[in-house]
Amino acid sequence: MQSEIKAETGQVHEGPVERQNPLLEAARWLVQTQEGILLIFVVALSLFLSLTSPVFLTQRNIGVLLSQISMTAIAAFGMTALIIAGEVDLSVGSMQAFIGVLAMQMLNQSKSLPLGLATALGVGALVGLLNAGLTLGLRINSFVVTLAMLSILRGSAYISTNAAVQNAHGLPEFRDLGNGFVSIIPLPVLIMAIVFILFYLVLNRTTLGRHIYVTGGNPRAAILAGVRVKLVKTLCFVLTSALAALSAVLLISRMNSGQNNAGFGFEMQVVGAVLLGGTSLQGGQGSLIGTLLAVLLLGTLNNGIVLLGINSNWQIAVNGLLILLAVLIDARRRRAMGEG
Repeated sequence: MQSEIKAETGQVHEGPVERQNPLLEAARWLVQTQEGILLIFVVALSLFLSLTSPVFLTQRNIGVLLSQISMTAIAAFGMTALIIAGEVDLSVGSMQAFIGVLAMQMLNQSKSLPLGLATALGVGALVGLLNAGLTLGLRINSFVVTLAMLSILRGSAYISTNAAVQNAHGLPEFRDLGNGFVSIIPLPVLIMAIVFILFYLVLNRTTLGRHIYVTGGNPRAAILAGVRVKLVKTLCFVLTSALAALSAVLLISRMNSGQNNAGFGFEMQVVGAVLLGGTSLQGGQGSLIGTLLAVLLLGTLNNGIVLLGINSNWQIAVNGLLILLAVLIDARRRRAMGEG
């Protein structure tokens, strides 16, 4: 008989140590976790499209697909942290329009790429701070606050431009931001990867990450444990808006113009991807890997609809159905766990 002492619990287990089969564990992860199931769907859909469309696996199409989903993913990473913390931001779609025209105006006037980027990210952060102030300071539901902000930002985009498109004048280096490459990797994809790594480390390897989870999971217990709940939520609001602003910058760089009608339905794509990735609307539970896989699944699905010549309106309907499915899965999981 062998003994294994667990340092964490101090318990002594008699008998030989059982070694898990890595293949069995991988198979179990694939079928029992949200991330695993999403990965299966992504692979299956990719295989189907590679067999039905000769264009799907071309370098150009893959580059376009990854560049497009990078903008959704960047905003979704911030939204994941915010929803884990128990709040939501519905203004990210209008943020694309407002920040887009504002940044383009600043770039055209200053001819300075750093100043344009700083303006976009700074204003985005300020909008997040305003959302946090109204939500936490006045104790108004974030759904209501950010729904109102959605209209305010969209209206401001139209008013500031008289509903005219803001085209870029010069600054070829700005266009490279959304269309350039580092080796064979599109620059937006590289930026997405950097943001993902940073947020993954924050959520899984830092005290702030632990505070975000406990704030959304049990705010009262978090307060009793000394967590500054309002500060944590404020940081999440600010980061979400700043990343939405970064996404807007990449979008106007790809289009080479700022358009006040940009971002319609973008908030549904972002929130939908976060929920489909396994993050709970109730807060306290979520996965950045799940969010990334959900964005990839939705992007691949939309890409396939275009390549197969299917009516593009199905993109909207399918995204809505997947959001509903994600909410139903979350509700069923919480009932199974006895959480309501």
